[in-house]
Amino acid sequence: MKKSGFGIIGLVIVAAIYYFAAGSTQITEELKKQVNNELTTLQANGFGVKDREIKETEEHFVVSFDDPTKITSYLSSQGAQVNQEDILLFQGLKIGVDAKYLNDSYSALSLDIYPVGLPESMLQSTDKDDKEAVARIKKMMAAKTLLVHLDFNKLLSGFKGHIKDIHETFEADEKVTFISQGFTFKGDIENEKVKRVEQTLKLLSLDAGKELTMKLSNLTSNYTLIGPSPYDSKSGYSVEKIEIQGEPEFSMLIKDLNVNAVSSVKNDLVKSSITTKTDEIELIEEQKKYKMNDILFDFKIDNLDIVAFEALQGVDVNNEKAINALSQKILSKGITMSIPNFSVKKIAEDGTTMDGFTLSSSLAIDKSFDINAVSQNPLAALNSLTSKTNISVSTELFTLISQQPKAMMVLMLLPPIEKDGKKIYKIEFIKGKLTVNGASL
Repeated sequence: MKKSGFGIIGLVIVAAIYYFAAGSTQITEELKKQVNNELTTLQANGFGVKDREIKETEEHFVVSFDDPTKITSYLSSQGAQVNQEDILLFQGLKIGVDAKYLNDSYSALSLDIYPVGLPESMLQSTDKDDKEAVARIKKMMAAKTLLVHLDFNKLLSGFKGHIKDIHETFEADEKVTFISQGFTFKGDIENEKVKRVEQTLKLLSLDAGKELTMKLSNLTSNYTLIGPSPYDSKSGYSVEKIEIQGEPEFSMLIKDLNVNAVSSVKNDLVKSSITTKTDEIELIEEQKKYKMNDILFDFKIDNLDIVAFEALQGVDVNNEKAINALSQKILSKGITMSIPNFSVKKIAEDGTTMDGFTLSSSLAIDKSFDINAVSQNPLAALNSLTSKTNISVSTELFTLISQQPKAMMVLMLLPPIEKDGKKIYKIEFIKGKLTVNGASL
């Protein structure tokens, strides 16, 4: 069972937002014409539309995932970041839609969206447990347990909605309980594109007894389109708490996780940055307790050829020639990747607290990189790579690391520089030459 109902719902939300966010809202008939146009577009792009029933102020239809190749191309053109392999898993999926026109003072168009038929990939399994899970999901579908409600305002300039709360228990070899509560979303539409989306999720929980429990509490996320391309955007999410409990004697607790990303496109080249901050990570494993506080991780990438990168996502994995050609195009733009800051302020082991570390690193691939030459001689890649890394470790943490047998020999061969009570490493790899703290290796 590779795809859950929750994953299906996520895709449906994205699809619904893109498919129905356009057109006039003056009268019901105009709305019906617009919906009809959108359904026609879907049919031309790999979807089927069946069982359509049209009434005065409402209608019903079923959308099916028929042609993964066309669907992938269409969703990509609408800004969704999907690939054909993922869409292939949804082939045969059927989504029921109940539409109402001018349903209330806010809504020009209201939609209830729910799965009515499972993908072929889920139905083909012969495993007993999978068959039992499929039977349970079919019962959930019959009860419309997996349902998304979506409202578009009368100017079709905004939308809001929610996912129906879920509390389901699956009985197999182990009892598994899945809970989703308080999933709501809203956003703005501008020039027939989703301009902004905000989401909240109060609780997401999976309880498989002693084997595994996971709980995510109070998630909020946002996305804003800041330019003409889907990659001209900024987004972020925060989670108050993530709890994982498993055997043997393993648990993890993450508090106040925040992730923010910004990307922009110029001349088909993407520049992107991601910043991740966490107040605390606590790990218990084999009766040992570790804790890290004030964790920061920054990552940046520049000069990524987005046209070639998107094309690469749709290439047959067996088409080596096409893969090499697109990879060469991507690499020939001179990609740079960097970690400006990866740091942990405090680290504790079984109650003993010490200062942590900071790390910064960069990797640049020269435009001269030749993938064909590298395939003949892998060492040819070395002259096209430039990497610089700086590491600063507290004396206490360095002492702890040096006690590990695997690290002991390396640290003896590569002694650090001491500065301000820190152990420092400056590592550079330029034109095939590696140096550590100025010493050539």
